[in-house]
Amino acid sequence: WIWIEDPDTDNIYHSEYFIITKKQVKLEEPQTIIFTIPVIEPLANQYYVRAISDRWLGSDTATIISFHNLILPERHMPHTELLDLEPLPITALGNPAYEALFEFKHFNPIQTQLFHCLYHTNNNTLLGSPTGSGKTVAAEIAMFRVFNKYPDMKCVYIAPLKALVRERIHDWKIRLEQRLGKKVVELTGDFTPDTRAIQLADVIVTTPEKWD
Repeated sequence: WIWIEDPDTDNIYHSEYFIITKKQVKLEEPQTIIFTIPVIEPLANQYYVRAISDRWLGSDTATIISFHNLILPERHMPHTELLDLEPLPITALGNPAYEALFEFKHFNPIQTQLFHCLYHTNNNTLLGSPTGSGKTVAAEIAMFRVFNKYPDMKCVYIAPLKALVRERIHDWKIRLEQRLGKKVVELTGDFTPDTRAIQLADVIVTTPEKWD
């Protein structure tokens, strides 16, 4: 067995079964094990990497990993710091056709925080917010960037339920397809378009099961 332990607290942070064959010993082949362990603050003085045989008594060895000169990387916040912003007007889209899709004049606080990242960069975004907080509009802002910068690429919207897919299809068939001329296609177990329809689609609305 190989395990990593903290001698000060007797915590074992990792353990795994490890077998070395007679052939490997004769050939003196180096063995590599890769694993990840937590480093908890305040830092311990050291960890032990211990190898113990479960067949032979007294057959064990330990190597010390000292943390005295350990330099940890800078810690990053798990979330983006919020900026002190006023609600952003929809005119920030700079496109009257996009602006006409909305019945409101300003984006809400969440959409305002995300606007630059979604509309002006290619950065990945993970948004966690309650129901009714405007996540769909945030997704539409990102889609507008694709329409502007990458018109030959497709947007894929994955909804957890077929009912939500139908809701998006009903809305986007009017707002995106009729008003913007973007082809919206449904891809679910109830409706499977042909290959040509998918190739011509600008927006594909689907479920996780069907997309997989």
